[in-house]
Amino acid sequence: MNPMQGALPPAPKRVTGDESGEDKASVKANATPEKPEHKLPKEDAGKSPADLAKRWEKELQAAKRELSKFHQTGRKLVNLYLDERDSAAFDNRDSKLNLFWSNIEVLKSSLYAKPPKVDVSNAYKDSEDDVSRVAGNILQRLLNHDVEEDDESTFPDITRQAVSDYLIVGLGQVWYRYEVETEESEIAAVMDPQTGQELSPAMPFEQITSEECPADYIYWEDFWWSPARTWGEVRWVARRVYMNREELIARFGEKIGKVIPISKARSKNDGIGPQNDPWEKAGVFEIWDKTTESVYWHVLGFDLICDHKDDPLKLRGFFPCPPPLIANITTSKVMPRADYLLAQDQYTQIDELSTRLKYLIKACKMVGVYDKNSTAIGRVFQEGMENQMLPVDNWAAFAEKGGLKGQMDFIPIEVAMTVIQGLTAQRDVLKTNLYEVLGIGDIMRGMTNPDETLGAQQLKAQFGGNRLQFKQQQIGGWVASGQRIKAQIICDKWQPQTILQRSNIMRSHDAQIAPQAVEMLKQDSDDKMYRITIESETMAMIDWAQERDSRTQFMTAVGSFVQSVTPLIQAQPAAAPVVLQMMKWGLGGFRVGKEIESVLDQAVQAAQQPAQPEPPKPEVQAAIDEKKAKTAKAGAEAQFKQAETAIMQPEVNHAQHVSRVQQAHVAQGLPPPQPPPSAQEQAALAAKQMAGQFGAPIEGASVPKAPLQ
Repeated sequence: MNPMQGALPPAPKRVTGDESGEDKASVKANATPEKPEHKLPKEDAGKSPADLAKRWEKELQAAKRELSKFHQTGRKLVNLYLDERDSAAFDNRDSKLNLFWSNIEVLKSSLYAKPPKVDVSNAYKDSEDDVSRVAGNILQRLLNHDVEEDDESTFPDITRQAVSDYLIVGLGQVWYRYEVETEESEIAAVMDPQTGQELSPAMPFEQITSEECPADYIYWEDFWWSPARTWGEVRWVARRVYMNREELIARFGEKIGKVIPISKARSKNDGIGPQNDPWEKAGVFEIWDKTTESVYWHVLGFDLICDHKDDPLKLRGFFPCPPPLIANITTSKVMPRADYLLAQDQYTQIDELSTRLKYLIKACKMVGVYDKNSTAIGRVFQEGMENQMLPVDNWAAFAEKGGLKGQMDFIPIEVAMTVIQGLTAQRDVLKTNLYEVLGIGDIMRGMTNPDETLGAQQLKAQFGGNRLQFKQQQIGGWVASGQRIKAQIICDKWQPQTILQRSNIMRSHDAQIAPQAVEMLKQDSDDKMYRITIESETMAMIDWAQERDSRTQFMTAVGSFVQSVTPLIQAQPAAAPVVLQMMKWGLGGFRVGKEIESVLDQAVQAAQQPAQPEPPKPEVQAAIDEKKAKTAKAGAEAQFKQAETAIMQPEVNHAQHVSRVQQAHVAQGLPPPQPPPSAQEQAALAAKQMAGQFGAPIEGASVPKAPLQ
């Protein structure tokens, strides 16, 4: 929410997840907003704002006492990291070897040197569930879009700041919220086209113009929680936001905002915050209470609760933040303990030796005494230049006194030089002990001993990598937990058209399934089982030499395996799925092989399908087609001849009958009779008779002769 929006024009309106979409941000200038009514949770029913303020004043004061030691230590550690010599933590006469800053910079490059890559996949990895696959792809696009480092995205900077706090003071945290911008719109009235009367009046409504799910960086001293042994026992979390008078009025209204006590945001005693802020501010605590599933706003020392409301985000874990990055936590108490404190003796001894070396080195200089009466000796170091000699008044007397050696002497620095060498060697031993405690090897710091073997250097690199792997996984899990919260806010709060537009899924090959996938994401049930993971290796700086060696080993292993199993697949094609599964299992040990596991899954699935016959060659296919054409032609000719024979058979039978009758008459000595009309002649006679009935003879018709008796 824009806290200054009360003094701006009324459009558009912005509402955050803190306010659950209620009309508190639309406060116009010089106007008192109507405070919405919020139903109190069952545990707080019947309590007045003063009673609620007493409860949260007690809770926050208890948390303040619990965290006070951590906050004091954290301020000192920030001063040590920044090497603030003018603060109370240092003596200007001391000399510091700021290995603390150096080690933190080395760890930053190894733990979070670049934004992570978010991977979203179905928890059950069903290859045939296309809707679930596309839904996961949509979420992955939305999450990676904000994670990428560009001019508009703030997530990389926010995460980098939290990781820096984690490495320095032992605590890092971010906070997620839902932010939406709306504007007033209107549905036009419905009119009767015949009578012109208004059937339905115009209906005003709020139209969503923009939706965001930003993440806020939480300063390590502004994140509080209830005292607990483990994070699962934490009842509430809170963040402190500093607001001036105008922001308080815009957020809580004039009735509350004008009476909240304000003061300088930070005390000048801590020495690490801004010291010249001209505005007085109030530290407003936004408290998310899991026991009541409600959110409260309270200012320490104020006798009224500023605001309260029901759970606005409805998250599965309730809290709008992941479990914080906490260094060296135990199950006895949720309290950070920075890595510096576990090696503070080594740091202190190194600084003491550095201070001692400073004064010894300063004492190692050409200082001596000479005979007061021999003024020429004093001129040797004051006036003497290169290749120049100074005259002596009485050489005989000068030589009698022993010359220069007899009339001057220097402070012996041989003893100091021996001590300096011993202290330097001892400091190197302490530095080695320090790196062993912190797990920062020579290889990680870019230093190596040329006399060491390659195996010894590889062992150092492997040991240092194993020590850092836990921190890498911790940071990766923390980023993934935050992205899960963001994914849930997107699924529950964003409009379907916003999801489609931001993911740009409609321009992909999955555009037809995208509406069904978005509908699945918008379901209220818990059927959306997705695994959101962060590969911690993606956040570290790439060692291109190691990456090249890994890829070379990968290609060598794949080539050797393919060469050995090719004869088996050629002899037994049915063994292809088993061979591919073995190949996938073998590639699991290569970090670079994870990028092509999906391709192998598709290959395994294709190999399990029944084999399709190979198409014949073009020349063979042409011969087959020609043979089929000849066979079809011969069959057609046979059918034609058969049909022609069937048509001519009655005529043949008639001619044979006439011939037999005539032969019978000739044998009896009778004249041959007239043959009976054929089928064609009978048809012509019938046509003539019909034409005679209508009075018009048919041209070409003939009258058949009388049949034979």
